[in-house]
Amino acid sequence: MPKTMPKSTGEEKYRWIKPILDKEISIKQFAKVCPFSERAIKYWLARYREYGLGGLDNKSTRPKSQPNETPIRTKERIVELRHKNRLCAQKL
Repeated sequence: MPKTMPKSTGEEKYRWIKPILDKEISIKQFAKVCPFSERAIKYWLARYREYGLGGLDNKSTRPKSQPNETPIRTKERIVELRHKNRLCAQKL
């Protein structure tokens, strides 16, 4: 095994799960000596099998949308009323 540093977190995770993929050790045995949980290892294996090496990279947990956002039609209507009546938002 090469002694170079991994270039990304995905490569590091791959180095950890490689013995399991090569069927050198079982997940149960590996979880006993590995600093990561068995659940994390299973998650990495599933992501690797589905998406390949790119699936092991960290992904954002940031929300993709704002659930309480005002609907676009409502915003457009407010802008229309402000232009029509020439009033500020508080007086509408």
